[in-house]
Amino acid sequence: MAIIRPSADLRNHYKEISELCKSSNEPIYITVNGKEDTALVSASLIDELYQTIRLMRMINQGLNDIQEGQTMTLEEVKKQLL
Repeated sequence: MAIIRPSADLRNHYKEISELCKSSNEPIYITVNGKEDTALVSASLIDELYQTIRLMRMINQGLNDIQEGQTMTLEEVKKQLL
């Protein structure tokens, strides 16, 4: 379930919202005039999301390399390393 808070809460209840970000590990959606405007997430969650994105990009690159035939055997890799 989405956590939604009005923008005034950022000013008036920042510590509570900060703790909620950390404890829920979910985005907190901030509204302005009743409409979604911004999402807040904890620093640890954003780090996790960026790590996931980087991993997905590396996996995608590997899959593209396989599709394009850009692969090497284990023996070819060993020869390049030695």
